[in-house]
Amino acid sequence: MSISAKTTALIVLMGVLLSLSAFVVQRSIVYPAFHEIEVDYARNNIDRVVRKLDTQRQAIDFTVYDWSAWNDTYSFIQSGDPEYIESNLYPDTFLNFGFDVALFLNLDGEVVWGSVYDFPSDGGIVDLTAAHLDDVVAATAKFTGRIDPEEDIDDQATSGVVQVAGIPVLFAMRPIVQSDGSGPHKGYVVFGQFLDDELITTLSEQIVQDFSIEPVPENTAPAAPDNYSLKIIDQSTLSASKIYSIEGIPTLRATAILPRNITELGRDITYYGIALLILLCIALATALLALFRWIVVKPIMSLRTDISSISSAMDYSLRASIKNNDEIGALSREFNSMLQMIESNNTELLRLNDELTSKHQTVLEVQSDLQAANAELKRLSEHDPLTGLSNRLALEKKLEQAWGILCRTGDPLTVMLVDIDLFKLYNDRYGHQAGDRTLKQVADILANAMKRKSDMAARYGGEEFLLVLPGTNAEDALSIAASIREQVIAANIEHDCSAIEPFLTISIGISSVVPHAGLTTGDLVRAADKALYTVKGSGRNNFRYEPVDTTGQ
Repeated sequence: MSISAKTTALIVLMGVLLSLSAFVVQRSIVYPAFHEIEVDYARNNIDRVVRKLDTQRQAIDFTVYDWSAWNDTYSFIQSGDPEYIESNLYPDTFLNFGFDVALFLNLDGEVVWGSVYDFPSDGGIVDLTAAHLDDVVAATAKFTGRIDPEEDIDDQATSGVVQVAGIPVLFAMRPIVQSDGSGPHKGYVVFGQFLDDELITTLSEQIVQDFSIEPVPENTAPAAPDNYSLKIIDQSTLSASKIYSIEGIPTLRATAILPRNITELGRDITYYGIALLILLCIALATALLALFRWIVVKPIMSLRTDISSISSAMDYSLRASIKNNDEIGALSREFNSMLQMIESNNTELLRLNDELTSKHQTVLEVQSDLQAANAELKRLSEHDPLTGLSNRLALEKKLEQAWGILCRTGDPLTVMLVDIDLFKLYNDRYGHQAGDRTLKQVADILANAMKRKSDMAARYGGEEFLLVLPGTNAEDALSIAASIREQVIAANIEHDCSAIEPFLTISIGISSVVPHAGLTTGDLVRAADKALYTVKGSGRNNFRYEPVDTTGQ
């Protein structure tokens, strides 16, 4: 390193130390301050979510209050008047209010009238009364005990959240009294809303903040109003959650995913400050270097020119000229002494250089062999050694990869589960070596059926194979399955122990679905396995399609 470079390095080092000091100050003082602001921002946003949920509950309770303190309702709960039902309790009424659940209960908690609806965003009305009414009544009836008849009529109310078919229902309940608030109580009015994804999306849009909810266990201890749960997900996002309590009882946990814009701003300010200090240090180093070259480096360059000439000529019998009586002149004399030693050792150095070059070439060859071996190890780790098809490890990676892509594109994913019929009998009759050859022959047929680069044929286990066909619909899959079955039959592999045919046959289970978050690859494979089981139970040597069961989603 030259003197100029050393001087520059020293100046740069000082600049780096200064920058590090500034960085420490930023990280220990400025950045934490930004982080605290971000935490307050996250708390405020999750508080907005909780307030929105409580506003929704209050809106339901306000409507329940109007209906429960009404002479017509008071008469209806005692008589069950059909005219009241016809005039007031039709689906459009609850569609306008946005309520999915409406119950009119007598004092024993029995239903005088009740309905459960679903109002899809694309229009229409779905009556879920037969499916869910009993569950709703059973879940809400126990809340009647929370209403104290001794309280003021305005305070005789209760609210809560119950689970119906795995979906939270936010409801309000009040006793039925006359319009002037007098009693005695004759029953209860219960209105509620399904807190499903569609409603949560609507509420998120109203407060301009995406959030999700989940029920809390029944035995959860009451949480303090300032009890928040904050978790940093990564550098750009964090999650904030808080328990929403109704009447002091923990009911739901609301969670919001928030961008870390404030922290990112603090980090950017830190980085920009450091960058500016570095630029200033570079500018200062450049100026000092120019001055130093003029005062110190120029005399040294003359000696450097002599050295370069000797080095270029490769003639170590030459000597540098001595023009100064200072330290540079002394350096020239010492350099000439060194030349004499270099001259004597140059031949040995050239020999050693040739030897090192040869060894380096050997290292490169070994490295190339290692790369080829690693590539072969990777291939073996993802392929079945007998059939050459992909193994379970590669299959699982393929399924997850295709699932993630097709979730975004909306295209179908099809799998086929292929089983060689009565293969154990085949092995017992012809021996395991013949069985291995047959497995390889069937595997070749399956591999040839995979026409696209995105398709995969994998050995699933034993005599079972799994075919993955991204972007293939059920109709095309049936055609492919028929072709594969015909090719196996055409191969005419002898199997005289088979009760099906005197030659080898296969059974195929097929399933196809458009992937989405409510399903998994396991659901798809299980549907194909179910189809295969049905084929085996109906005589084998066939194929069958089985749709994925989405009724539980």
